[in-house]
Amino acid sequence: MSTSKQLPSDIFTEVRDLTIIGGGPTGIFAAVQCGMHHINCRIIDSMPSLGGQLTALYPEKHIYDVAGFPEVSAAGLVEQLWSQAARYKPEVILEDQVTHIKKLEDGSFEVSTQKGQTYYSRAILIAAGLGAFSPRKLPQLAAYEHLEEKNIFYNVHAPDDFKDSRLVIAGGGDTALDWTMALIEVAEEVTLVHRMKEFQAHAKTVADAFEAQKAGKLKIYLQAEVADLVADPELDTVILKTKEDRVEIKADRLLPLIGFKSNIGPIKEWGLELEKNGISVDNHMQTSLEGVYAAGDIAVYEGKLKLIQTGLSDAAMAVRHSLRYIKPKDKKKTPAG
Repeated sequence: MSTSKQLPSDIFTEVRDLTIIGGGPTGIFAAVQCGMHHINCRIIDSMPSLGGQLTALYPEKHIYDVAGFPEVSAAGLVEQLWSQAARYKPEVILEDQVTHIKKLEDGSFEVSTQKGQTYYSRAILIAAGLGAFSPRKLPQLAAYEHLEEKNIFYNVHAPDDFKDSRLVIAGGGDTALDWTMALIEVAEEVTLVHRMKEFQAHAKTVADAFEAQKAGKLKIYLQAEVADLVADPELDTVILKTKEDRVEIKADRLLPLIGFKSNIGPIKEWGLELEKNGISVDNHMQTSLEGVYAAGDIAVYEGKLKLIQTGLSDAAMAVRHSLRYIKPKDKKKTPAG
């Protein structure tokens, strides 16, 4: 991140009040907030469609902890969020990545992208989620990479990929438990394996899993890990290492859902204060650089919960507090610090 000359007047008409970097739920809801506060915005996202992880990784996954939705698919939530934002006609730029931001002398910003485009705005909101992300893989399965997307899956693109299969799911968080409960209605058999004594998912989903176990719909192994596979040539058996023994489970699908590795990429070079692979923000969601805000999973502050609901709240706070920077002459009309 660097400071440069004042914004040229001949491109002033192209300036947006806020450039939102990231088009996941947080970024989309930030656009809603912009519309409600009568400022214009643009969203820039590297993906071919809006929605972030929800669209790219698990569009069919059901979400249970967003206010107002007892149950909603990830794709459905994105669709509903966009229906809110679309009425305000935000500019949307897809399949391009922001590589650099530059603060100009008048306090506005120049935004450069991978495709060589340049955009201007009065403030910036970074809602880039986890940045570039990739699923964590089980190192003990390195010899079986040729089975990926055939017998071994690290995310769920379509539940029908597991239809009538003998499925082993490895993981103990919300994603693993949510998909377990969804796929027991699709697969022929489901076994859930977790290396710890207890699951780390929502208590309700954990209770549902144990109820499914009692009903004979699900097998659960705690304090167990996937140790090896038998494949000849396709997957036939998953071998578990437990505290006492080794267990062989007949299976033709393996679904390790053990989280993601994230990389915030060029954001690391923007001169912002970073913490825990995220961006430090104050209680106004402002970063260490005045005029640049962050919201959602990428924003780090004390007590942060990485939930969709939290990201939506972050977005509302960031946009609301950005008004004082975007419209300094209207300070009396914008929220106090």
